[in-house]
Amino acid sequence: MERTRRDLLARTGATLAAAGAAGVAGCLDFAAGDGPQGPAGIPETLSCEDEGFVRLAQPFEGEVAGTLVEVGGTTVELSSEGNSETYGQPIRLVLRNTGDEPATALGRHAYSLQRETAEGWLDVRGSTTGEAVELPRSEETFDSTGAYSWSIDLEETAIASAVPDLDLAVCPPLGPGTYRFVYWGIVDAPPLSAQFELIG
Repeated sequence: MERTRRDLLARTGATLAAAGAAGVAGCLDFAAGDGPQGPAGIPETLSCEDEGFVRLAQPFEGEVAGTLVEVGGTTVELSSEGNSETYGQPIRLVLRNTGDEPATALGRHAYSLQRETAEGWLDVRGSTTGEAVELPRSEETFDSTGAYSWSIDLEETAIASAVPDLDLAVCPPLGPGTYRFVYWGIVDAPPLSAQFELIG
C-alpha cells in the first residue's frame, strides 16, 4: 500500500512539473512575439512604414447604424458572437434578412474592418501595390431568410487574405483596442456595424 502511494506521488509530481514547464513555455512564446503587436488603446491614427501601402478608403458616407436596419419593407440584422475577442481567435458574424421581403446587397465582401483612432474610424487593411483599390461588389438579391456569414481569424494574414484576388495587408499590426465590422452593402440602407474590443 505504501509503495503504491509513493508511486502515485511520484507520478503526480512528474505531471505537475511537466505542466509547469508547458506553462512557462507558453509565457515565453507570448513574450517572443505572439499576441497583438500594434499600438494599444486609441492611437492618433494608423501609420504604416511601407511606402507602397495605400489604406482602403471608407466606401460609405454618413452615420453607421447599429445591428438592425429597415429597408424596402424588410429588416436586415447583423449579429456577432461577442463584444470582446482575443487576438488570433475568429470573429464570427452573420448578416440575415429577417423580414418578409427581399433586399438588394452588394455581396459578402462589401465590408470594412475598422479601428477607432483619434481622427476617426480607419480600415486596418490596405493595398500593397502602391495604388488604391476597391473591394469587390456586385448587386444581388438578398432574399428573405437569406444570410451571409463570416469567420475571420483576428490576425494580420487571415484578415488580409479574407478577400480573394486582392493584394491586401494589415498595417500597422493589430493592437489591443476598439474595432468594428461594418457591412455597407445593403442598397438604400445605412451600414450596419458590430463593435468589439480586441484583447491580447
